[in-house]
Amino acid sequence: MTLDRATAAPPLPVRTGSAFNPMVLDRPMLLPVLDTNALLAHACWLVKNGYQHDKVTALAGTGRSTPYIAAHVPGEIDKHLPRLADDYQVAERHVRRLLEAQIFPALRVVDLEIRDHLSPRTRRILHTDPEMPKWYQGDPDDAPTMALAEFLGPCVIVTEDSVFSRFEFAVIEWIPVVQSLLRMANIEANEADALVVIDVALQLFGACVHRLLVLARRHPLPAAAAAAGLLAWCYRSGYLTRDNWRQRLARVGEVMMPLLEQAGAAMTERQTLRDSLVVVEPPAYPTREQLAARYLARCGQPLTPGELRDALTRRASAAATWTSCW
Repeated sequence: MTLDRATAAPPLPVRTGSAFNPMVLDRPMLLPVLDTNALLAHACWLVKNGYQHDKVTALAGTGRSTPYIAAHVPGEIDKHLPRLADDYQVAERHVRRLLEAQIFPALRVVDLEIRDHLSPRTRRILHTDPEMPKWYQGDPDDAPTMALAEFLGPCVIVTEDSVFSRFEFAVIEWIPVVQSLLRMANIEANEADALVVIDVALQLFGACVHRLLVLARRHPLPAAAAAAGLLAWCYRSGYLTRDNWRQRLARVGEVMMPLLEQAGAAMTERQTLRDSLVVVEPPAYPTREQLAARYLARCGQPLTPGELRDALTRRASAAATWTSCW
């Protein structure tokens, strides 16, 4: 494992809070899996530069890109922190305090079983042969991070360790990767909020219409008189003329056009960011344990076994319906 110096990068504008319901979007979230080197380099850089622009907590704050680490990472941090703090010329106690008070609470730690390290891609990381060129050498120390990325996939490995880039599982420059993840998560969180607001508005509108229909059935004569009076007033005021409707629809179009253009630009940007990332995809035939873990990693809240079962059943039914439509 190598620990490299992080480089400064301009901060991106981020949300101040999580999406109302991050799971409302049907597209799978990309979860970042952080390696020891990137995490330590980021913490030391924060201490050296005034504790500003914490990308790890910003990722967690979107609700669409919660950062994860493998269970071995805290132990590696204790091992490598003194050397890296000295390299950055910052106090070790300040870095440790930042990690414990701010960064670690934003992370989720997963301890995998031994069998979860036996997938084909993780085996490539485990493979070492002194007689082979370095380009084909793995690093067993990084196998838990690779296994976690496969277990929770689709994921993006955030690292500066060359072993992942050698096998084309990640890119070394992790800061642009985090910035792309953060921007994409912000766009998706905004989309999720928009869907929630539209859904609430439609529900309120439907509830109001339903209430009016109930009142009309209970009191048909007053309802008919009120409807006739309203239509007469609209007719005298000119609201029912063709020109009036044409003008109002044109105004609605003028208001909606910028919003539609912004939505289209956001979708294009999100796809461009997605295509720029090296994604560790999940296996084609996941186990039930993997399906449950992936859902829990993304839903953002604790679930009972019954709630988790119902959620997975709904997702399986929706996926089957989508497949049959195509």
